[in-house]
Amino acid sequence: MKRLAVIPARGGSTRLKHKNLYPLGNKPLIKWITETVVQSQRFDKIIISTDNDNIFYAVCDLGVEFHSRPFEFSTTESTVLDAMMNLISNTEEQYDEFAYFLPTCPFVSVTDIHNGCSLLESCDSVVSMTEMDTPIQLACFLEGNKVLPVFDNLECGLTNSKYIKKYYKPSGAFYMSKWGHIVENRNFFRGNVKGVLMPKNRSVDINTVEDIKYAEAML
Repeated sequence: MKRLAVIPARGGSTRLKHKNLYPLGNKPLIKWITETVVQSQRFDKIIISTDNDNIFYAVCDLGVEFHSRPFEFSTTESTVLDAMMNLISNTEEQYDEFAYFLPTCPFVSVTDIHNGCSLLESCDSVVSMTEMDTPIQLACFLEGNKVLPVFDNLECGLTNSKYIKKYYKPSGAFYMSKWGHIVENRNFFRGNVKGVLMPKNRSVDINTVEDIKYAEAML
């Protein structure tokens, strides 16, 4: 079983400049997830896909490989999935499984990765998940100043916790898939998809200075 892991780390960022190199706990953000993926020992190759050489230099001592991310997949308009599919389509080596890990989620554990790899044996794709903070049953539209509840909980007075079902969302930490499945479907949410539920303290997703401060406080 051959597995490829990719850590996509674009150089440009709009909300937090040089985000992937921003210091967290006295080391650049990119190094947190890279160290964890290496320590998991579950991947035959780990690639840093970036358009910024300094990002790769920050982790090159960990035995990872460099992939020069094409300009058209390094803009604010391009998605991570687009960049990953481009990388996959240009990969000559044969792999059985593919995974990518976002450097903005520094607190992923080796156990989370092992759980994901184990789950992937019995499904098409695995996605890291976390519980949503705000109940979606309380969501509303605003048309001007007119309030329009999306669900009937507010209109029926069903706001007690016993009427509020828990919902979950992708934490953004990692996405895994069988190689043939992701090549054919170009999507991690089609087919038989399973989730690794991560606690909130490991589901921090850093995009702003406030997120960095929160992560520092956790450390």
